This record gives sequence, structure tokens and C-alpha cells, in this order.
Amino acid sequence: MVNWWNQDMGIFHHPTLPITKSVYKDFKGRVLRVPVLHKPPWHFVRYTPTDTNNQSAESTIQVLGGRDDRILKLLAKKLNFRFDYFDPPERIEGTSNTETGYFSGVIGQILRKEADLFIGDVGLTYERFKHVEFSFITLADSGAFVTHAPSQLNEALALLRPFQWQVWPAIGVTIIAVGPVLFLLIALPNLWQPRFKVRSYSRLFFDCTWFTVTILLKQTGREPKSNNKTRFFIILLSISATYVISDMYSANLTSLLARPGREKAIHNLYQLEHAMTSRGYKLYVEKHSSSHGFLENGTGIYSRLYNLMILRQGNNDILVDSVEMGVKMVRDSRNVAVMGGRETLFFDIQRFGPVNFHLSEKLNTAYSAIALQLGCPFVEEINKILRAIFEAGIITKMTENEYEKLGKEKSLSSYEIAENVAKDTNKDLKRQSKAEEEHDKLKPISLKMLQGNFYLLCFGNVFSGLVLVGEILFYKRRLKNKSKRKKRSFIISKWKKIITFKIRKYRLVLRRFYMNAMHDAFVSTLEYVE
Repeated sequence: MVNWWNQDMGIFHHPTLPITKSVYKDFKGRVLRVPVLHKPPWHFVRYTPTDTNNQSAESTIQVLGGRDDRILKLLAKKLNFRFDYFDPPERIEGTSNTETGYFSGVIGQILRKEADLFIGDVGLTYERFKHVEFSFITLADSGAFVTHAPSQLNEALALLRPFQWQVWPAIGVTIIAVGPVLFLLIALPNLWQPRFKVRSYSRLFFDCTWFTVTILLKQTGREPKSNNKTRFFIILLSISATYVISDMYSANLTSLLARPGREKAIHNLYQLEHAMTSRGYKLYVEKHSSSHGFLENGTGIYSRLYNLMILRQGNNDILVDSVEMGVKMVRDSRNVAVMGGRETLFFDIQRFGPVNFHLSEKLNTAYSAIALQLGCPFVEEINKILRAIFEAGIITKMTENEYEKLGKEKSLSSYEIAENVAKDTNKDLKRQSKAEEEHDKLKPISLKMLQGNFYLLCFGNVFSGLVLVGEILFYKRRLKNKSKRKKRSFIISKWKKIITFKIRKYRLVLRRFYMNAMHDAFVSTLEYVE
């Protein structure tokens, strides 16, 4: 476009208005209205009620620091503007109502031009892109959830933990099978070519079985018979029992006793779903956050989790006001999980004691940026500065500085982060650091850790006593049955003799009667001769 001419230069381009890049390089002290939310480590805000008697009254805010506060100050210094923090009425990032189209929270204020920009943990979503404009990213984060740290397993069952449950059946089958195998190696060759006399094959089977059990338990024993095949089998059994099973078991048991095991942690969403259905876990999410949008509008596992939340907790019991409040709930309860940004969760975990929490694996990639009004003319200038400090690692260094401050102050309440820590808090911190040290270091073996051995010994003694009582009762019953059988056999033999005697007596009587009858008949047939 040609819009100017003079005699010296001829036709040339000379814009009537200055270009945008040159205008917004210097704001000349303009004041921008910026809403602020308390969300460590991005912003630390202290709210002071104007009326101490009425907690619901309006509060004055004081920004105590935070990484995004430092970024905003850097932008203000570079672009020569000032900013005025104010407390948004709802204190949420905001979400849209699909029926009315109303957008709540700080995003809605930017949309209605009640605020110039907002910097914080603002997740980039498709819904928000339609209402506000975002700058270059200030954080490359990921979604995650936090649960309570797995509790320590019962030490009474430590004897079973050196091997997984899949190994114990194999060991049991080995103990049961090696006895009969040894018996077959001894008995079958002797049946084919007898070389020694076997008094009782049942006794030989018992000796082989008991020998294999003693080999597996104490690695020594007296072999039932001596031949080459038996010795070779016993050598293999001794090596497997001593160096494979016993040594590995002892080493694993010692390490487990020195560092007691813990319950299986929840690492991903599928394990969380299983915990919610079987163990009664409750999942919470910050209201009107990007994580809330993922659950509410997501598909697959996100949709199933959201339906479980609604079914088990209800619509009014799935949201928390802030991630900080949710992390406190996780600290105080063992069946609660909170979903949010991984960096925010990690920072709160460090604040309230890492030994109390377990952070899941990364769920999804999430980015945060500065929210601006649609068509913002100075977004390119902000992007230049953000891109430069992001690529130079300055933003990462700012985040690390917040963690370094946390390590020095270690405050239990974010509202006291700029104040001196009280004596009671110091005691709690010392107790917490002591617990962390005890959690990390190895523990000496104590009688409490060996209680499983005593339980096993007690069980063995009780079982042996029951077997002894059973044997005594069986022996008495056997003697009683034997005496009854003897008495019964005596009676039977007596009656047998009586019956035999009677039969013989009646047989003789019948025989005599028959002989007399035959004699009389024979005599009657003869003629009388004088």
C-alpha cells in the first residue's frame, strides 16, 4: 500500500499509526487488573477477613510470593506496566454452563473484560480456548493423583513374604514329590534285581519321605539306602534345598525384616478404579479445574471413574475448594485420593511430609499458560519474553527456588509461610523429619519383627499336641475295639462250640433212631423158626 510521496523520496510507505510491536514494547506505567488465587507454589496468598466476627465477610489479600508472582513481576519490569491484584469473588479458575453460556471464575472475568490477564496454574483446554487467548506455556505439567502412603504390612506374616505366592505351591509340590521319587529309586531296582531285603515297603516309604523333609528343613539327615542313584539324587536335592531355596529364603527374609514391607501402592487409574470398587476409596478433584473437566467430559477410564464418584459419593461430595485442602484430606485419611496437576501435588506433598503420601505415575500431558482477552494486542510481546526465559531455563529455576524455600521454611500452613514458625510447629517439624529419617534408614531386627517365628512355633506346638491327643484317643479306641472284638470272638466261638456239639448230638440221635428203625424193619421180614 502506497500512502505517501515527496520530491526527495518519491512514493514510499509511511503508516499513519505506529505498528503494534513498537506500541506494546512499553506500556508506560499502565495498571493491569490481575485476579489471584491461592495455589502453592504458583501463588501464596493470605486472606484476612475485614470483620473478624463474620468469617463470610469480604477479605483483604496479601500476596506473599510464588513462582508466577515472580514471572508477572519480570513481565512488568520488561514491558513497563504495573499490576493490581484483586480477590475474585468465586476464587476458582472457572467453567462454562452449557445451558446459559455463562463462564464462571477468573476465566469468565477475563471474557467479560473485568480483568486484563490471569497467571496461575491455568490448564489449557478446548473449552477455555474458545473464550480466552493463551500465551506461550509457563508450565509443561502432567496429570496425577495422590493417595495415602501404603501402610506397613503385618510382621507376623513376614515368614511367607520372601517368596511370592506363585513360588510356595511349587515348593509344596517339591516337598511332597521328592519323597515318593526317592522311594521309587530305591524300591524299583530292588524289585527287578533283589540286592537287599526289605522288611516293610511302607516303612521304607516313610523313611524316604521323612529324609527329604529333613533335607529341606535342616539340610542334613540319614539316607535310607546307599547306592549310586540314591546318592546322586540326594546330592541334587541337597544343592537345591541348601543353596537355592534356603539361602534365597534366608536372604530375602533378612532384608524384609530389616526394611519391613508395605502394602501395594496405587500407581495408575485402573488400580484406582479397582480400589474404589473393592476397598471403598473416594476420589476428589478441585472444582472447576482442568482435572475436573477431564473427569466430567472424558471417556473410557475417566468416564468410569466419574460415574463411580457420582454413584458412591454424590454430586456434592466429589469437589474440594483447592488441591491443598484435598492433600490434607489424603494426609488424614487412608481411603482418599485427589487428582490434580503433578507439580502442584508434588509441592503440597513436600509441604505436608512425603512419608504420608504416594504420588501416582503421569496420567496425561497438561500445559499451563497466561490467560488473556480474546484478540489481545500485546500477546506477542509476552510470548517473546516467556519463550526466552523458558528456553533459557529461567522458569525451571524459579520453580526450583520455590522448592528450596520450602525446604528451608517447611511450613505446615501456607498462610504462615511468611511468618516466623511457632514453637509447636518446630516440634511438629522435628517429629516429621525424624519420622522421615526412620522411614529411610534400615531398622535393627527386634523381637517384634520375629513374632511370626513365635506364632509358627506356637502353631507347631498346638498342632503337635492335637496330633498327640489324636494318637492317644486313636490308640485307646483301637484297644477298646480290640477287646470288644476279642470278647465278641470269644462269644462267637463259644456259641459255635455249643451249636457244633448240639448238631453232633442230634446227628447221633437221628442216626441211632434210623439204625433201630432199619433193624426192626429187617427183622420183621424174617420168618420165625423154632
